[in-house]
Amino acid sequence: MAQKNKKLSKGAWLSIGALLVTQAVSLFFSARKSGRNPWVWGGAGLVQFPLPAIAYLILERQAKHKK
Repeated sequence: MAQKNKKLSKGAWLSIGALLVTQAVSLFFSARKSGRNPWVWGGAGLVQFPLPAIAYLILERQAKHKK
């Protein structure tokens, strides 16, 4: 079985990069505002999508619920 080499276009790579940077920046500022470790959340947002955002939202909801 020969596998076809499927390449993403430059536009697709730019979109993925923009998505990751947007997620990282929003997680960074939100974590800084709430007193969590912003560099960890921003770094996690740059590496993977959407798990860091989902995890952050769950943790924030739990923290607000405890108050």
